[in-house]
Amino acid sequence: MRLSTDTGGTFTDLVLEDDSGEITLHKAATTPGNPIQGVLSVVETAARAQGQSVEAFLAGVSSFMHGTTHALNAVITGRTARTALLTTRGHRDILVFREGGRREPFNHTRSFPKPYVPRSLTFEIDERIAYDGSIIEALSESSVLRVIECLRERKVEAVAVCLLWSVSNPAHERRVGELLAQHLPGIAVTLSSELNPVMREYRRASAATIDASLKPLITRYIADLSTQLEQRGFRGQVRILTSLGGLKGAEEASAAPIQLLKSGPSTAPVAGRHYGSTVETGKDRDLIITDSGGTTYDVSLVRNGEITRSRDTWIGPELMGQIGRAHV
Repeated sequence: MRLSTDTGGTFTDLVLEDDSGEITLHKAATTPGNPIQGVLSVVETAARAQGQSVEAFLAGVSSFMHGTTHALNAVITGRTARTALLTTRGHRDILVFREGGRREPFNHTRSFPKPYVPRSLTFEIDERIAYDGSIIEALSESSVLRVIECLRERKVEAVAVCLLWSVSNPAHERRVGELLAQHLPGIAVTLSSELNPVMREYRRASAATIDASLKPLITRYIADLSTQLEQRGFRGQVRILTSLGGLKGAEEASAAPIQLLKSGPSTAPVAGRHYGSTVETGKDRDLIITDSGGTTYDVSLVRNGEITRSRDTWIGPELMGQIGRAHV
């Protein structure tokens, strides 16, 4: 048997495919304070429908696929880790200035959103790398150690590092990461050069801060889910749906939780295209797929039977929201 679950803000849904290929659907209420309980509840519902105990039911499951809005809802509601951003001296306002664009350039009644990480938790590091990767100013490790003391005093739970032109030469970012691991063990760290090595500092900084802010929450969530399923008899592999509509192993998903931002709704256009193609005239149809959840309302589009893909994920309106862009 194969199971696929989706945790939303209100309900947790389960799709069961048995060994004969027959599909059944089950639903249970999501427990906002403990989303894993909603998953376990819907598993119990499915087990009862099969006339089995939870242990016997899960022992016969070969694959457990899980989509969740846990990461997206945490960002939208602000229930993420206390996160700091480390950047090159003189560029403390990367998240404030963003890229300067706006949807309505002459509508000055609408303010830019607040930076994802407040300026009070953005720190400057003495270093500078040129566009070609050459080192203009060597990394000052003493400045990093001073910042680390500030991070400790302010009880920071996660750190994002985005230094200028680390996409050309990541040496300084990697060394900062080593110092953070040495002096702040257990703190979640995301390096922009590893997560999202692309041009444009704002996009790297935004992705890195979102990813770092989610790491404590999502790492704990996935580990707890895997452990509790195993304790109830599951011996297969837990796979997590990503924003691209694919699957990653639990450990790999925990390493880059930004890739789970659209985990819940990402497979909606895939399913919509499949079911649309079963209609006699549906091969090249334009389809609109909607998903009304307890926290968000998601809309996706299939045009001429094709799904348009983008590496940019906007949380909120384009240009005026937050952008999370994962390299892989």
